[in-house]
Amino acid sequence: MTTNNKIRAIALQQYGSLDGFTLIELPVPEPGKGEVRVRVHASAINPAEYKVALGELKFVHARNFPMVLGYDFSGVIEAVGEGAEWKVGDEVFGFLPYAPSNNRGAFAEALLAKTNEIALKPTGVSHIRAAAAATPALTALQAIRDIGKLPQAGGRVLVTGISGGVGSTAIGVILKLGAVPVGVGSGRGIELGKKLGASKVIDRQHQDIFKSSDGNFDVIFDAAAAYRWKQSKGALRSGGKYITTLPSVSLFTDKLKSLFTSTNAAFVGVKSRRDDLQLLGKWLESGLPITIDSTIPVRDVAKGIKKLRGGEVLGRIAVDVINGF
Repeated sequence: MTTNNKIRAIALQQYGSLDGFTLIELPVPEPGKGEVRVRVHASAINPAEYKVALGELKFVHARNFPMVLGYDFSGVIEAVGEGAEWKVGDEVFGFLPYAPSNNRGAFAEALLAKTNEIALKPTGVSHIRAAAAATPALTALQAIRDIGKLPQAGGRVLVTGISGGVGSTAIGVILKLGAVPVGVGSGRGIELGKKLGASKVIDRQHQDIFKSSDGNFDVIFDAAAAYRWKQSKGALRSGGKYITTLPSVSLFTDKLKSLFTSTNAAFVGVKSRRDDLQLLGKWLESGLPITIDSTIPVRDVAKGIKKLRGGEVLGRIAVDVINGF
């Protein structure tokens, strides 16, 4: 860590460009009540990074610059605030809020996290894998189990965007929940979906996905946010739910219309919950697959964000923070 009570970070200096990231120094953050300071070992890149950088999420994100992005993290606690039940040296993982309160993220040597929004990292799981799993796995879990009210066993779930971080991870989550995943993808994503355990993979470039899916789904999880409830409702069972990862005006319209039908439209806004992270830790220990496209040093996050936005990524781009400055 940088000396003179400073830490290094890769920070965004302004909205509007993916070239606006620079290396800076910041004061070492001191944990307050109910907080811990985590020495960051690893992070991962989400679509939120380029959306924030381009100014597309100003209404839900901090506007204070310099802004340190990076939501997912895994690392080691090095300081605890009042009332923290954690201890220095604990290895933990989780993700920071996707909220206006967050402008000091994981693309830095240290960060502050709330004590009830982290979990112990399993000893047999690397920091890279833990960080890469956090957001996508909990997004899928909370969408399918909590919003979708998936039956405990035997349910059927259609997942779009299986080349991406959330979609690829969702297949394993669905299997852990005892349900049957059907994937939607193209190109290399088709083979990836089969490898991850999808019972069937539909090629979205050559097939009408809702006519080729055999229908009767309990949940359609639109991880890619590429479709709408009105397109998919015919493939849902009575009581089934279409769930997207992106709020929009069209979703609001669909939600209103779905009130008068036997199916529903919904949005998942992921929350960092300790119980869910602890469950994820057990799943990671037992082999939940997390697809990692590549691992880059934190100094190259701008390149990684551009790569993710370009769409030629299978799964997640992980970020090596502790060795990457």
